[in-house]
Amino acid sequence: MVDSIIQINPVFPDYTRNPMKNQMKTKWKMLTLAAMLSATTTSASAADNGSGGAYDEDAYFAGSSNYAESLYDDKASTDKIGSARSVESLPAVYDDSYVADLNQAAMGVQDQAYETEYFDQEVEPVAYVGDEASYHSPGVGSGVPARTASHGTGYQTQSRASRMVRRPTQRTVLSSAQAWMTAEALLWFPEVRSTPPLVTTNATAGNDPTLDPAIVPNSVVAFGGNDAFGGDLQAGFRLDGGFMLSEDFGIGGRFWFLGEGEDTYANQGDGTTGSIGVPFFDTDPAVAAENSVRVAFNNGNPLVTDFIGSVNSRLTLDVYGAEGYGKLRLLEGKGYRSDFIGGFSHFGIDERFTQTVTAFESLDATLDPAIDNQFSFVDDLEAENRFYGGQIGFLTEVGHGAWKLSALTKVHLGDMEQTLINRGSRTFDAAGVTAPVTAPTPGGILTVGVNDETNNEFTFAPEVNLKMAYQMRPHVSFSVGYSFIMWNDVLMVGDNINRNVNFGALVPDGGGNYDNVVRPFDTGLKTDSFFVHGLDLGAVIEF
Repeated sequence: MVDSIIQINPVFPDYTRNPMKNQMKTKWKMLTLAAMLSATTTSASAADNGSGGAYDEDAYFAGSSNYAESLYDDKASTDKIGSARSVESLPAVYDDSYVADLNQAAMGVQDQAYETEYFDQEVEPVAYVGDEASYHSPGVGSGVPARTASHGTGYQTQSRASRMVRRPTQRTVLSSAQAWMTAEALLWFPEVRSTPPLVTTNATAGNDPTLDPAIVPNSVVAFGGNDAFGGDLQAGFRLDGGFMLSEDFGIGGRFWFLGEGEDTYANQGDGTTGSIGVPFFDTDPAVAAENSVRVAFNNGNPLVTDFIGSVNSRLTLDVYGAEGYGKLRLLEGKGYRSDFIGGFSHFGIDERFTQTVTAFESLDATLDPAIDNQFSFVDDLEAENRFYGGQIGFLTEVGHGAWKLSALTKVHLGDMEQTLINRGSRTFDAAGVTAPVTAPTPGGILTVGVNDETNNEFTFAPEVNLKMAYQMRPHVSFSVGYSFIMWNDVLMVGDNINRNVNFGALVPDGGGNYDNVVRPFDTGLKTDSFFVHGLDLGAVIEF
């Protein structure tokens, strides 16, 4: 009887056990092993946020138990697990010292599981099963990548007996949500701009503030000139939001603006510490040279008229944009997506120059309205640009884990409506008269009066947005990026200030008469390219 037990049960060293109890013990141990393998699969799925692996969908822990129960009842899966053992057979050791090889463990597997293969470089370790972690080699032999397989769970094993639980490397695009909202602070810098000299000074008392060293030395430009404006930080804000109508198509809108950029200058004096003036080129045929309107002047000669006055100058820049767009999926793969962008674009670019000059013509270097003539000049010149057109471009996003890199490249094509608003006036108050002798006359020093010129030009504007985002919390990411946009045809104030002035038409002679020669002015609007660029700091909400 003992011999028969030995023949029937060669695995058990204890020959005194009852055969029926030995068989029951064997079944219990195999059921225990199968239960542990099932628990390992379900636990690993829960550790991966419920990823269903080969199902390519979220099968969360509570809902994945039915799927796990059906894995262990199929001979095909038994063959697959058995083939893994054939590479390198390792035992699975448990606390009761019972040893069962991998083929025995696979006897209970009955349901078919489809194999998904990955290269070793495509998976990453996430957990270890058992009481110890085995050494893992990324390659076999001379460095050829080893093949690994997923047996229906989404977790990868190599030639060793599933000591290391592995899963595909996480590379997901973070913008796969159904809706998005982005708010960004813009730290942008407008292009450097130039104007003619608008205010000059001369540190030497008695020297006229004229910009011709051959006539008067030491005069310098105090406001205006080459590259005098722009290039400084001009902060703003951008808001972008939209939602997907399907997996392939979504719509959105974007609005952004830059805070008003402002350059100002203010000065006043009586000429005793230096001269102040507004320079221009005098077109009077008798002069035809550089000249200036004196604001503060005193040369100490009682026979020469002195001036006591002030000047206030200001140049501003405003830029904004509004867009409505749709995006259509072109390409999508593991960790990337590319969309075609198309829509409507509107931009506004406004630059405005204002200058006010007040000067008293004094014969005794004192301010006395009873005996002084008073001159006032107001210049107001504004360049308005309104772009209406379409846009086409591409948005490409690449994600890896919590990081996402996006690149938006597009071009805006359309009509730029350009308007130059020319406003100016001047007054002359004769000595001893409380009211002006005449009503304000149209035209300041650098403006010709009430005059608007309008032009329309076809304009294109390339734009680039590069952005790196990091997901700090579910549905919330923070980003840093760079933006650049340029318009090829823009009307700016500096290009359209006419400094050719007939001085006799500005100031009356001793008899109170003005020169009848009309000041020349440009017959066409001058345009040039203009760009803004800078950093973007923002937060992205996706849901």
